[in-house]
Amino acid sequence: MKIRKGDIKDFDEFYKILNSASELSGGVGKETYPKEFVKGTLTNKERELVLVAEEKGKIVGFLTAEIWKEKKYSFLIDVFVKPEFRKQGVASKLFETYEDFCKKSHFNSIVALVLMSNKRMQKWCKSHSIKQGDKFYYYQKNLK
Repeated sequence: MKIRKGDIKDFDEFYKILNSASELSGGVGKETYPKEFVKGTLTNKERELVLVAEEKGKIVGFLTAEIWKEKKYSFLIDVFVKPEFRKQGVASKLFETYEDFCKKSHFNSIVALVLMSNKRMQKWCKSHSIKQGDKFYYYQKNLK
């Protein structure tokens, strides 16, 4: 398995996965990740980090994060592994690469939001020493 930075060439597969994986849906609207959002995520190298786990030229998992250099922290957005590749350490390898990036960038912390219904991700976060804080609701207002 190869871990690499995501690129615009990953757009079609990345967009499809983001909008079809129920565990990544915020529950507001039919398209959680609009095309503009996905394109920006893959092209804004100053503010966004996309790590892709690849097996035989196919994306098997990914991690996305916002990078806040001036504030010295990173916001972990999504970690996803295709069901047939789960429990093989893919997410852990993605996170290790991400954590190394954050340490080399001299960040003070990594923060994340996890859906209350996503028990698997909550357990995974705890196993990677990401401590749980207060619970909250996600709100969204579409402007179009």
